[in-house]
Amino acid sequence: MIEHVLSFLKEQLNSYIRVKTGAQDFEVVFVRERNQKDVSFQNDAITTLLVNLEEDYTFRSGAAYERMPNQGGNSPKNPNIYLNLYILFAANFTDYEQSLQFLSLIIKFFQSHRLFNQHNSPTLNSEIQKLTLELVNLSFTEQREVWASLGMSYMPSAIYKIRMVVFTDADTVEVSSDIADNVVLTSNI
Repeated sequence: MIEHVLSFLKEQLNSYIRVKTGAQDFEVVFVRERNQKDVSFQNDAITTLLVNLEEDYTFRSGAAYERMPNQGGNSPKNPNIYLNLYILFAANFTDYEQSLQFLSLIIKFFQSHRLFNQHNSPTLNSEIQKLTLELVNLSFTEQREVWASLGMSYMPSAIYKIRMVVFTDADTVEVSSDIADNVVLTSNI
């Protein structure tokens, strides 16, 4: 599901930038791995990258069973997991002024499109009810840590927090008793 969120946001941003700049061949890209330790951002492009995710406990139910009123009982079901994704959008252009212009376009787009749902975005994956976006303010120390972990120097960028990506596994898989016993024995060691 995370891949659907990133692809959707990338395509929405692509469309917006193409309209604003008239560059029909412009493409927001995903990060490329340079090697095992760090990443590479494509030149003259906006690169997007998942830099963190966190579970949001605000809406999480502690109930281990879901009520099934029509079927007259309770059924075992794990509670939904609500995730917040932190997405980095970096403008890596040879001309620094052009990097700033594209960074401004990114901020303008997400300022005017803070909420995506099935009503205003029919191309949003049907598993995703809604996405809300907010700009993340990092201190200088936090920025340095993000870029150091990527193995790169700072470039004009913005990090957005995408709220409420809900994970639900409607297709429960039964685990055989042999496997379940083995998992219990292994976890007790």
